[in-house]
Amino acid sequence: MALLGLSITLNNIANGLGSYFWGLVIDKNRERYSYFILLPIGGILISFLTLKTNFGMVGYTILGFFSALDGPLYSVLLLEQLEAEKTVLGNVRLSQLSLAGNILGSVLGAIVADFRVLLGFFIIALIINVIFVPKYKGDIREDRNEKEVAIKDLTEALLSFSIFNLSAEIFYVLYIPTLGLFKVPNYIYFLSYTGLYILSEFAYDKSIKIVKGNEIYYSFIVIILRGLTMIILGVFTFLKINVRFGIVLPFVLFGSLWPIYSTAFFSLMFKNLKKNRGTILGIFNAGASFASAGGSAITSLISEQNISQAYFMGFFGFSLAFFLWLDFLSKKAQIKT
Repeated sequence: MALLGLSITLNNIANGLGSYFWGLVIDKNRERYSYFILLPIGGILISFLTLKTNFGMVGYTILGFFSALDGPLYSVLLLEQLEAEKTVLGNVRLSQLSLAGNILGSVLGAIVADFRVLLGFFIIALIINVIFVPKYKGDIREDRNEKEVAIKDLTEALLSFSIFNLSAEIFYVLYIPTLGLFKVPNYIYFLSYTGLYILSEFAYDKSIKIVKGNEIYYSFIVIILRGLTMIILGVFTFLKINVRFGIVLPFVLFGSLWPIYSTAFFSLMFKNLKKNRGTILGIFNAGASFASAGGSAITSLISEQNISQAYFMGFFGFSLAFFLWLDFLSKKAQIKT
């Protein structure tokens, strides 16, 4: 658990630093196409380095920094290439394509545990980006005055989002030792993620219609359901109630709630934000990454005999995220009135 938590922590810290860095870089200049080429090339170099050396954890950490480029980069691409009313739909479709890749990765992970597979996919990604990404110059979207105001106004939303992700990371890291506790075969780990990604594809497809006009309601519902999942699993592990393969159900349901939450949350966050979108998105991604690093670090300190403690921590985390989000929306409503 310590090594697992450390590797995920380092990756998330690097991803958080990269999220802010890349978001800032994209907002400051008009170049776009070169970054789409840099993204897979970085993956190729890091994969090759990891294959030829024994520094797998170092490579995984550096990969976290480079992979952070995709969030702000693809979001700005959608913003600049699609009409405003179609950006949410475009983001959902992009998320679905990413999930399709995750499904394939999970299946391959269960069958072939070889880093050369990762190298091969980065090469394929490079070819696809070279051919299909539009060669255009974007807009400089940095506005320092608006950025400072936006960051200040979104502080509570950022804290809520970050703590939400910290608690979620605790859940995901705990899944491996929980499978061991319930004496479930290792291949169930990859099959669980496959099922999660498939259900998430469906959830993304329906999320826009589901949350439209009810974004606030569904954002709270997801926080509540995830909190309840944490406390139920905390009770099960504390009382040593072995649910065996039944652990897959709460795992898949917990993960598949993310498309609904993210669609609702970011629809509210970026509805009227035109400038600094890359930077603001980078800050939120960085907050999520640092929070995830904190979640994995916390989990690495928990012994396998006290897994329930981490589940209860996750429950209190979701509770705090709930009240921070409530306070933010209340203040936002008062400003409008």
